[in-house]
Amino acid sequence: MSSNQESASRWLSKRLAEAKNAYLAASVLTVLSAVCFVFFGWYVADFAARWLVDGRLLPQQLLIALVCLAGRYLLAYYASVINYNAGNQVVARIKTQLYPRLLHNNRIDSVAATLLVTRVSDDLKPFYSFFMPYAIASVLVSVLLLAVSFWFEMWVGLVLLIALLIIPVQMIIIGIGAEHLHKKHIDLFVRYSEVFFNRLNTIAEIVNLNNLKPQYRFLEEKSKALNKATTHVMQVAILSSAVLELFVSISIAAIAVYTGMSLLGFMAGPNYGKGYDFQTALFLLTLAPYFFFYLRKFVSAYHDRNKALASAKLLMPVLNEEMNSTPLNAGEAVRSVEIKDLNFSYPGTMVKVLHAIRLKLPAKGLVLVKGISGSGKSTLLKILAGNLRVGEGSVSVNGRDTAWSEQWLSVNSSYMNQFPFIFDGSLRYNVFLEKETEVYPAFLDKLLLKKEKGWDTMLSHNGKQLSGGEKQLVTLARMLLHPRPVAILDEPTANLDAATVAIILEQIEQLASDRLVIVASHEDRFDAIATTTLNLNWGEQVDDK
Repeated sequence: MSSNQESASRWLSKRLAEAKNAYLAASVLTVLSAVCFVFFGWYVADFAARWLVDGRLLPQQLLIALVCLAGRYLLAYYASVINYNAGNQVVARIKTQLYPRLLHNNRIDSVAATLLVTRVSDDLKPFYSFFMPYAIASVLVSVLLLAVSFWFEMWVGLVLLIALLIIPVQMIIIGIGAEHLHKKHIDLFVRYSEVFFNRLNTIAEIVNLNNLKPQYRFLEEKSKALNKATTHVMQVAILSSAVLELFVSISIAAIAVYTGMSLLGFMAGPNYGKGYDFQTALFLLTLAPYFFFYLRKFVSAYHDRNKALASAKLLMPVLNEEMNSTPLNAGEAVRSVEIKDLNFSYPGTMVKVLHAIRLKLPAKGLVLVKGISGSGKSTLLKILAGNLRVGEGSVSVNGRDTAWSEQWLSVNSSYMNQFPFIFDGSLRYNVFLEKETEVYPAFLDKLLLKKEKGWDTMLSHNGKQLSGGEKQLVTLARMLLHPRPVAILDEPTANLDAATVAIILEQIEQLASDRLVIVASHEDRFDAIATTTLNLNWGEQVDDK
C-alpha cells in the first residue's frame, strides 16, 4: 500500500472518532445480537436432537429458540439504525468543514464543487454507515463464534479460523486494483459531468447553429467512456463477491463433511467411540453460515471502502488547505471599503472576469453595480462577500490588508444571490430561524395570504412550493431580520411584480440608511437611490460616480 493510500485510509479512520459513542453502542448491540443467535442455534439443535434421536417433542425449547431469534433481529435492527445515523453524523461534519473551503477555493468552479459535495454523500456515507460497521461487526462476531466453536470442537474452529484469515487477504489483493478503478471512475464522473452540464446550458446555441449531430456524437463518446469505467468497477465488485462465496461454500462443506463423518464414526470427534453428539453437530452447522453473515456484508460493502479512499484523495487537498488564520476582530465597525486594481479569473481560463477594478465604497449607503449579463457583477459581489479570494489587486476594509479584509467580509456580510436557498422546514423557520419575534417585513403579507397554512406552510426541496419571486421575498426578509454590517444582494427584484418591487426598493433604501448595501441589478429605479454606481462592461469598469 502506497503512502498516499495509507494517508487516505488514516484520514478516513480518524473521522470515526467523531461518532465513536454511537459506533460503540452499535457494537454492543451487535455482540448481544450474536449471543442471541448462539442461544437460538443451541435450543434449535436441542429441540431437533430430542425429536429425531429420542422421539420427544419439547415445545418450550422451540419457544425459547424463537424468542432468541426475535431478539437477534431486534438488536441487529437497532444496531443498523445507530450505525446509519453515525455515518450521517460523520459525513455531515465533513461537509461542514468542506463547504467554507469550497466557497473560498478559486481553483474549483461551482459545478466541480457541487459534484465534489455529491461524491462526498455518495461515497463517504456508505463507507461510514455500512462498510465500517460491517468491518467492526465481522471482527466482533467472528471472535465470539470462534470461541464458541473451539470450545465445542477444535477442528470446526480451525476451519472457520483459516477462512477468516484467507478472506481479508484476497480482499486486499482485489482492493488494490479496485481503488485505482474507482479513482479513475470518479475523475471521469466529475470531468464529464461538467461537460454534460455545459452542453445543457448551451443547448439553444447548439440547435440554432445546427450543430446537434456533432455534439451528440461527442457526448456519446464521453458517455461510453464513463459507462466503461462504471462496468469495470462493477466487475471488480462481482469478482470479490464470487471469491467470498467460493471460500464460504468450501468452509461450510468442510464442516458438514467433518461432522457427518464423525457421526458415522470415520473421524475422531470429542465423543469418538461413544457415538458423536448429534446436538453439537447440528449446533455447529447452524453457527457456520452465521459466522459468514457479517463477512458477506463486509465483502459486499468492500467496494464502498475503495470508493471512499478514492474520494478521500480528492477531498484531502481541499480540506487540508490552509484556511486564512489572520487574527480578526469580528466586531470592528466598517469605516471604509476600497478596491484597488482588482483582477479576477476563474480556474482553467485565462479570460479575466474582472479587470482593473478601482472603487471606494462608503461605510453606509447604497452601492449599485450595473452591467449586462456576464459582465462580472455576480463575481464582484462574491468577492465583496468574502466568498472568492482575490488573485490580483486588493480589497481593503478599514485600510487593512486583503487577507484580513476577506475574513472580515465573510463574517460581517449577508449575501442574497440570484437563486435563494430555502431550508427544509416551515415558512416561519425560514424567515425567523431561531429568532423569537413575530415582527416581520410588510411585504410578506401578500405571500402569507396565498398560503393556506400561513407560517406553518412546510417547505422542502429548496422551496419548490414557492415561486422564484416568493423565494426572494423570504430570503430578503431573513436578511432584514438578521442584519449584518454589509448587505449584498444580487438581482433582488428579478421575477417580482411592479408593486412588490416598489416595496423592496423602499426596504433596501431603509436598510442602506444605517449600513453598507451593495446591489447588482438591471432595475433602473435603483439609480435614483444609489449613493455610488459602478458600471461594468465585460469585466471592465466603464465609469463610476
